[in-house]
Amino acid sequence: MVDLVLRSITNKPPKHHTMKIVLFSRLKSVDRYESTEFKAGGYKWKLVVFPNGNKKLGVDDHISLYLEMCGDKGIDPRHIVTVNYKFFLLNRQRKNYLVVEHANKKAKKYCIHQTIIGGLAGFDRFIPLEDFSNTSNGYLIDDTCEIGVEVYVSKMKREGAGQLRKFVNLKTVAYKHVWMSKIEFLCSKPFTAGDQKYCIWRLMLYPKGLHSAQGSGYVSLFLQLFEPNTHLPTRSKVRAEVTIRILDQIHGKHYYCQGEDWFSDPNWNYGSLHFISQEDIAGLFKNDSCIIEAEITIREIIIP
Repeated sequence: MVDLVLRSITNKPPKHHTMKIVLFSRLKSVDRYESTEFKAGGYKWKLVVFPNGNKKLGVDDHISLYLEMCGDKGIDPRHIVTVNYKFFLLNRQRKNYLVVEHANKKAKKYCIHQTIIGGLAGFDRFIPLEDFSNTSNGYLIDDTCEIGVEVYVSKMKREGAGQLRKFVNLKTVAYKHVWMSKIEFLCSKPFTAGDQKYCIWRLMLYPKGLHSAQGSGYVSLFLQLFEPNTHLPTRSKVRAEVTIRILDQIHGKHYYCQGEDWFSDPNWNYGSLHFISQEDIAGLFKNDSCIIEAEITIREIIIP
């Protein structure tokens, strides 16, 4: 699913909150910068800026900007809370605002599992750092910028307390690794599945095998729900349909495992200790590289 971004210009300032950052250059050594709390739609929020990009998601050439729910008031488990939001960036030269929002109406709305306390919703690539830093563009003048947000909240009752179903159609995520048989562990960069930003995944490859597979002549491969307690509440569960495969770059006869499983504490992994023999995998390479793909369809998320 392509997350389309709509950018427009307005002369009207944001209605709900504005954050002015003075001496922005001092944030070069800061991973994350937060605004003060503000209220909108009956909940407390804050803006979260990654001035050098969200490194956990592999972003380093854009500013990342998110909306975070905070405060002590959580979401009533009997309700689904959806949030429609847009971000504003002041152009001090033209005296107007760049407005950034999701172009897809479905993508604009974030449900309960994406608006829990501590959950982030927003843009991994809000604006290129090069464009933002160029003073002729008007966003960063005298080392100062101003960011704002509008937040619109709606609530509805739902069936099954503590449970939310979400169906996602996904593109295949592929990762290419240079094959080095002497290395014991390789992993992909963390990635998301479609518009589901709060389930972050990574692929883990063990060329020599893991645990009982070590010394057996087999390669171990797993898909992992990455740092789940950072992005979801404790004791959450995720049910997903998963296909992970190693591509045969020579004959097109790919090796894969496929199934549906729950990702929950203590088992956040899906895969196989004996995914493919070391002898067989050697015949799949092209230019000494290994290509691994993952397809993930999230079927259900249960939040306690």
